[in-house]
Amino acid sequence: MIQKVQYPTILSILLVWSGIGYSQNNGNSFSLWKLNSVSGEVTLNGQYREQQRTGININENQKSSYLSGGLLLKTNSSIIHPNFLVLDIDAAYMPETRRDKFIIIPDQAEVRTFKKLDIGASFFKEKKITLDLYGNFDQSFSSRENLTNVKSTNKHWGGTLGYNSKILPIVLDFHSRKWEEEEVQTGRTYKMDQNIFGARMSKAFTKYDRNEIRYSHDENTNSNQNLFRISNTIDNLEFVSYIGLGSKEKYNLTTMISDFNQHGISNLKRFQASENITIQLPANLSLLGNYNYYNIRQNSYVLDQQGINASLGHQLFKSLQSRINYEYNSIKHTVYQESNTKTGFEFNYSKSLPGGQLLISYKYDRYHQNYISDPVSLTISDEQYSLTDSKIILLRLPDISLASVVVKDITGTIIYVNGLDYILIERNQFIEIRRIPGGSIPDKSIVLIDYLATQAGTYKYDANSHALSSNLYLLNNLLSFYYRFSTQDYSNLEKTDFVMLNYFTQNVAGCRLDLKFINAGAEYENYKSSILPYHMTRYYVNFQKEIGKKVMLMLNGNLQDYVMLNEAETRNQKYLDITGRLIYSFVKQTHLDVDLMYRKQSGRGIDLDLLTSRSEVTSVVNRLYLSVGVELYRRNYVGEKINFKGTYFKIVRKF
Repeated sequence: MIQKVQYPTILSILLVWSGIGYSQNNGNSFSLWKLNSVSGEVTLNGQYREQQRTGININENQKSSYLSGGLLLKTNSSIIHPNFLVLDIDAAYMPETRRDKFIIIPDQAEVRTFKKLDIGASFFKEKKITLDLYGNFDQSFSSRENLTNVKSTNKHWGGTLGYNSKILPIVLDFHSRKWEEEEVQTGRTYKMDQNIFGARMSKAFTKYDRNEIRYSHDENTNSNQNLFRISNTIDNLEFVSYIGLGSKEKYNLTTMISDFNQHGISNLKRFQASENITIQLPANLSLLGNYNYYNIRQNSYVLDQQGINASLGHQLFKSLQSRINYEYNSIKHTVYQESNTKTGFEFNYSKSLPGGQLLISYKYDRYHQNYISDPVSLTISDEQYSLTDSKIILLRLPDISLASVVVKDITGTIIYVNGLDYILIERNQFIEIRRIPGGSIPDKSIVLIDYLATQAGTYKYDANSHALSSNLYLLNNLLSFYYRFSTQDYSNLEKTDFVMLNYFTQNVAGCRLDLKFINAGAEYENYKSSILPYHMTRYYVNFQKEIGKKVMLMLNGNLQDYVMLNEAETRNQKYLDITGRLIYSFVKQTHLDVDLMYRKQSGRGIDLDLLTSRSEVTSVVNRLYLSVGVELYRRNYVGEKINFKGTYFKIVRKF
């Protein structure tokens, strides 16, 4: 007679396995559901606002008032056993009385969340195999630079499975996200649907090496305000290795290999490999070497590029560092070939002085470029630029078709809109790009730009560049002066009549004063250029001071004045920023907070006059938080004016 064997259930195995060891260390017993902690808050908000908006074909008045309240709850629980499942649940719901279809009032609050549910589950957190699952849903309103209100809805879920093995640790993860954003002032919408699977493995064979393999599969679909859909599938495989050789790791070798494949509306294949080596030589010598290889295949072109960099450095005592540099790059493109060679040297000298220090550096480079092609319209894709309000940014090539310019975010999925997010200004044969405050491009952010440029035919030239920099610190760094000089000219020109070569001489001089609670400075720049010459003057001051035990005062000011010298009608570009904050404590738990921000910029297509201020009184009584405030907002951007004022209160009871 054959007896049936009573096999334990999978759940029983998991429970026993999760409890072994953990209960011995922590003394935790099994329980079906154990609530470890509960916290949260109850909130009541009220606001009254008035706004007038005027401009070309715009005359709008709005008054709004609303009352809202809500509950935020956070819980932490363990199921069966803390080593089996730990569950975190965060939920928030804040209904409001008003029925506005959209919000067009500037909001001083950084983020106001109306609906949120976050669930996180951690399995076997003390074991070699761990599993983390999560699901997030939130709907929120936020303001962008106090200029534009944004409503976003986000649904995000996924999980991570990890195997913490001494032989080969492995981590697998999956993320799914559906995101929708609406700019309530403009009505622009962005949607994204994304699924990502990833895996990574790491292994160290000795104590001197680290190796990692990473793989990701990304399926994403995006649509912008014109309902233009962008769908791509991306597979990316990377290998990274670090090896330290010799005593004290005097020889370091770093290897990186990447294979990137994108299919969909934009097809792209990119294979990249790089090798970096660092060698510490006798007699205070060091050698740095680098080799890079790129192979890029897109719909319209194929690019094959190789580059070699080498640098031999020497350290003399602690004061003088010298270096010899060499670079070579070879590019083979579908429509052109290019080779670049750069050789040079540099010195960095430092000298301690009584109560200060002197720093001097000098660099010389000789650059040779050989370009072979027929005159052709060249397609440029995903060229990176960092857009900063106070800097003039020119697109790299001349003779660009304005209609061909496409500006995207760093992921290449969100397409920005000319006139709302950025503007293009013609500067002779070049194009200046400048972001618009309140648009979708944050200040100092990186964007990708595509464009078509008429490229000249075969040419060849040599360039010589010099750069000198000096810094002098006196009176224990209380006072400092600096000067920078750089110049670039050309020789051995062949067929460069239609090439825009930038002959320039740049002089920058400035000084800075640093006290305990204030620092201030001034700077002057004279940039003589064959492309975009200008003079720039800058003044700035930063003040921060505690006055007694009750007052904290902060004030920052910055003024930059550009004089563009090659315009048909010389016109300045001016940027003035003033920010201030005052905190006054009536008693220990009650204080007044006043914030002020003023920005004024003037120039072709960038005229802006913006003032925002907020005053708020807050008080804490046990766990009861009270606040009441008033807001003021004035904006005039290229003829469109917004005048706003409002008041609000907030009551929060935390538990």
